[in-house]
Amino acid sequence: MNFQPNVKRLSRTIGLSIVIAVLILSAGRLIFLANIADTAELVHRGGDLWRALFTGLRFDLKIAAIGFAPLFLIGLAVAAFPRLYRTFSSAIPWYAGLIFFIVTSFSIGNYYYYLTYGNYIDVFVFGLADDDTQAVLANAWADYPIFLSFISSVIVAFVFAMLVRAAVKKMQQWEWKPQHKGMTTVSIIVMILTIFFFARGTLGSHPLKRYHAQVSDYKVLNSITPNGIIALEWAKSDYKKQSQFHSVSQSELEAQFNKVVGNANGQFITPKNPYLAQNKPHVVMALMEGMGTNVLVEDNYPENDLLGALRPAFEADFVFKRFLAETSATINSLVNMLGQSNVPTISHSSAQKVEVAAAAARPYKAAGYKTIFITATNGMWRNVANYLPAQGFDEILDENAILKAFPEAEAFRGEWGLSDEYAFKLAEKELNEATQPLMIYILTITNHTPYEVPKNYDVKLLKVSDQLVERMQKGEEEAMRLLETYQYANNALGEFIMDIKKSPLGDSTLIAATGDHRLRGFTMTYPNDLPIIHAVPFYLYVPEKIQQQVPYLYDEKRVGSHKDIFPTLYAFSLSEATYYSLGGENMLSTTDTNRFGYNPEMTLIEQGIYINNQPDRLYPWASEVAITPESIPNNGKLLDNDYHTLQTLYINSQVKGAH
Repeated sequence: MNFQPNVKRLSRTIGLSIVIAVLILSAGRLIFLANIADTAELVHRGGDLWRALFTGLRFDLKIAAIGFAPLFLIGLAVAAFPRLYRTFSSAIPWYAGLIFFIVTSFSIGNYYYYLTYGNYIDVFVFGLADDDTQAVLANAWADYPIFLSFISSVIVAFVFAMLVRAAVKKMQQWEWKPQHKGMTTVSIIVMILTIFFFARGTLGSHPLKRYHAQVSDYKVLNSITPNGIIALEWAKSDYKKQSQFHSVSQSELEAQFNKVVGNANGQFITPKNPYLAQNKPHVVMALMEGMGTNVLVEDNYPENDLLGALRPAFEADFVFKRFLAETSATINSLVNMLGQSNVPTISHSSAQKVEVAAAAARPYKAAGYKTIFITATNGMWRNVANYLPAQGFDEILDENAILKAFPEAEAFRGEWGLSDEYAFKLAEKELNEATQPLMIYILTITNHTPYEVPKNYDVKLLKVSDQLVERMQKGEEEAMRLLETYQYANNALGEFIMDIKKSPLGDSTLIAATGDHRLRGFTMTYPNDLPIIHAVPFYLYVPEKIQQQVPYLYDEKRVGSHKDIFPTLYAFSLSEATYYSLGGENMLSTTDTNRFGYNPEMTLIEQGIYINNQPDRLYPWASEVAITPESIPNNGKLLDNDYHTLQTLYINSQVKGAH
């Protein structure tokens, strides 16, 4: 006798709970959209907007249905037992409150994740576990209103849980008319099918998936479509795939090499150069934390000096600004550049000891160089101390080596390690004491949240612009700290370059530098900001004596990305050296090549920029780091997908072999 009324109460309670969860997620999406969207961009995209909101609603229903499905099934199982059902129904509001708390928290978290990474929650979120977790949490606490977000989520969850509790109590007082058993059975089946439909997202042959979230050429709409929970599920799937390697077809690999680089194995040889053979120069490459063009565009000397001591070098030497970071995270850029791996977890996976043939340091080791990696953080960050020796590095010098050489550095320790200047001081010490040519790779860390300038640094003139505050969506004080730290890092690099140039090493040392990724935490507008969203400068100092011995052509408008750095360095330091390239070119070569700059989101070509998931449209260059906002048909060669495919095939062939 109690089964029918209990089922009716259950179905209405579950229905109400699903509606509330969907309302929370949808409200979060609308707030997210209101805070990041450019109204002018939405005016002409009404259809895309509605598609984003409707598809987002489907994702929300999917999550809500999956979340409350167990409660519904348990309720059905106990509905025939009055005492058991009463106990069960008293627990419903608590369960619902937990779901409401989760969807609210993820809605807030997804928004702040976007402010940092420019996308909904993705695979980089697992940096919390793989990185220095304590430092990451400290940064998050400093950068975001975590406590306020937690309290807000609790309040929202409590209010709606009390609403569900009131509904449960109210329905216990209602009188329910008896119903034919057949009708009750049909009602239950309909409810189950409805929940199944919402959980699947569609009646079609393909359930609601990631590709459904691609609704527009305006990236903001694509970013707000999935909710944070579904995005985390995709990120988890991507993360698992990163650690899975497989053997590849040798013929497929060779065909891909031919398609991208013009030969079957990616091997090249630098020209014979008697001067370089007899006078092997030192090579220093600095991967600068957060050296993004998205902040560098704020440089306006003298009132806003973001370069400091680096300015003379930027004005005198080679600088390319149509240049992309190939990833959005430090470890990704590091293993990509040094180990030709587009799988960032390789450094701490079972494949960490695999000796990749195309590793960037190998041509230098083969030429008699000593190869050194220097960082001001701990060498066990992302296991690089164990990974890099297999990629051709003789020494890993971390904060411990710096403190041994410069004990005073301890006084200037930050959240992530020692100050950048001491990494450069150690590099300079190694160069001065060298008895053989050195290739030194430096990873800096200071220009990272929480932004904090070492106490021994005298900040040069800075001015916070309204544009910067708007893009950061934070106060002027935080913006100033960011500029100070950005200036400090560049100044440390500049002082190192200045010291080398003034010393006898100046005639025999190449120095290169670039950013590991853009500076995070900025909102960007599409398409106007395309040239700076993932851009980093590529700086290169080549001593005059070497310039006189190596033919070159400098065109600051050339496009490139991280893949082009070492082929450029090889050209000015090695004679008749064999090296690998998966698509990288000498940025100063005298011959025309099919240059391109790659990032998973976009590709730079000579004519302009195209977004990789809309390759048929091109945004032509208007100036050095600006495009025309109106796109034109893209008639250029498309290499982004071919390049990414080659990267994937190659690293898998190295780990699992090719047959």
